[in-house]
Amino acid sequence: MESDLFNGALPFPINFTILSISLALLIGLIAFLRGVIGMFFGLGCMFVGAYCGFILYPRLPSLLSHVIDEPSPLWVFSITIVASFCVYLFLRLLVGAFIISPFTKREKKPLLRGPIGMVLSLIPASALILVLGIALWTAATLFSVDYTGSGIAAQPGTSNDARPFWARWNHALERDHLGHMIGTIDPLSARAKGAISNLLVTLKDDSAGEKLSKKPKVSRVLRTKGLKVLANDPEVLELIEKGDHVRLINHPKMQIIASDPEVNKLLDGLAVEKIIDESIYDNQEGVLVRRESRIRLDP
Repeated sequence: MESDLFNGALPFPINFTILSISLALLIGLIAFLRGVIGMFFGLGCMFVGAYCGFILYPRLPSLLSHVIDEPSPLWVFSITIVASFCVYLFLRLLVGAFIISPFTKREKKPLLRGPIGMVLSLIPASALILVLGIALWTAATLFSVDYTGSGIAAQPGTSNDARPFWARWNHALERDHLGHMIGTIDPLSARAKGAISNLLVTLKDDSAGEKLSKKPKVSRVLRTKGLKVLANDPEVLELIEKGDHVRLINHPKMQIIASDPEVNKLLDGLAVEKIIDESIYDNQEGVLVRRESRIRLDP
């Protein structure tokens, strides 16, 4: 199943739609037993935490560079998630202690529980699924581009394992109905940023870039005016050379191109990870072997 988030690593496939339905059922059960009032307060706390993560995420590499040389995308994303959760937890505890607890003590029993609570729980469940989908798309973009960058930097003739499941979440989410829908409406444009960043990183390698450019669907994307300008931008080239994929993905010009409806239409349904791997590696009897690489960073 191409939409399996774990790429066969588990005994049974789990795609984003199955994960979302399970989460909605769990939240509905909790609302049925305990009421839905606390969930709406938690929803507000969650959005504040997510917004704090959104603000912190592009600034983290600069902050971490004072402590860690070239912080990895995994570190940046992990710290962002932890910081967002800490903000949510702090606010949720405050709300629970000063608003929900006194209210429930006065009322003696949970309000809006049972069938009504289950129906109303669809609102916080939908919001949580949306935030989870955007977070997965963002993580998928970081891990996918980082894997591609590692492949480009590998020595010619080096063998490699297949792309791990966390570096192909873009591929899985793209082929999942609900995941694709969230990727389309995502205000951060993580879906398009991942595809464009992968193409740019691969394009700057002569051997992989040449093979990549020959693919008709990719060629149409690369010929768009905005992508040509982005591919020749000195700041973007410097970020690719340094392997600074977090700043590359969050570059202001990247956001503009990733929001372009024409580019998104061309990227729709494009199996980017699969195409990238075919450009970087030769599949020799099931083993991925790095093609000869000649790094080219001039426009």
